[in-house]
Formats: sequence, C-alpha cells, structure tokens
Amino acid sequence: MQIKNKLESINTINELNLNKFPEKLFKAGEKNEVLDFLKQYPAKYYAIRDKSVSSGIFKLKVDYNKVLDEIKEYNLFTINVSSANYVDNQLLVGEIEFLSNNEVYAVLTTNPEASVRDALQNPEFNIKTNIFDDATLNKIPHFNFIYKYIIAHNLKDIVVEFALFNKEVGIKRERIIIYELRTHY
Repeated sequence: MQIKNKLESINTINELNLNKFPEKLFKAGEKNEVLDFLKQYPAKYYAIRDKSVSSGIFKLKVDYNKVLDEIKEYNLFTINVSSANYVDNQLLVGEIEFLSNNEVYAVLTTNPEASVRDALQNPEFNIKTNIFDDATLNKIPHFNFIYKYIIAHNLKDIVVEFALFNKEVGIKRERIIIYELRTHY
C-alpha cells in the first residue's frame, strides 16, 4: 500500500473503515457546508488542518463560535471534532510504525493535552527497536493494545498517527482514533 499525500491518507482511512473523529474536507468558500457540518456534529472545540501542504497550518482547539473566522486563511482543509474535547480521556498520542521485518518506530507522549504534532516536537518516547524488545516496549503504556489494533487492521509498514483514549470515542466508538496514515510523504 502506498499513501503519497494527505488526501490519499483520508481516502485510505475511509476505505479501511478506521475510527476517526467526525471530519470533512472543505474548499475555500464552502461556508454553508461548514455550517452544516458544525450542526451535524456539535462540539465545544474543533480542529482545523490545512490539507494543501504537509505540515500546514493546524489549529487543534478552535471554539465552535470561531470556526468561520478561522477558516478564512485556508484553501483546502479539514474540520473535525477536536481531541481537545477529550483531554480528560486521552492516554497516549503520537505516531508508530510496525515494519514487516519486526522493527518498531514510535514517537509518543502521555500528555493528555498534546496533539500528534506536539508529541513529535516533545516526545516522551522516541524509540527505534524491534517487536521482541520487551524491556523497551513495556515502558509504553497500552503498547499491546496498540499493537493488536495495528495488526488487526493490517497497518504494518505504514506510519500511523493516532491517539488512544480511556473510553470509546469517534464515529465507530472505539478507544483509538486514527488521524493520518503515511508511507511516502
């Protein structure tokens, strides 16, 4: 499987029927569509992500009443219910990759207020090891739960950006949310 950009990531998450927060892709000028989304998925906070470039403008905690003002600077973007609504429930966030040769790469944090980007900038765990390194992997909270999820959903050889919660969240009501999948970008 190859995932070359953010749009392919969105499509792959949808095709694989993975859990995510309610999210929709918008283009500049789609104010009515944005209002419909906010009405359909009411929340205190939303996240807005630029999907036109990698590492684009990302706003994790946008108040419901400020969404329309905040989207003015975007051309292609997603809005989703923000993980900021669940800071009391977030256990782990970051990215992880399990390779077919049994190597494991992970950049993670247990900071409940952190986003994936925060985890990458200030990780609590930044490891490169193999699946047999119990001494290292057992230090990561809920590692076995994450590993079983990755294997069950055939996500080997893919960088998986995710968050783990202590309760079921998202459109599928599961404990793991998938934010992005990457292979070639």
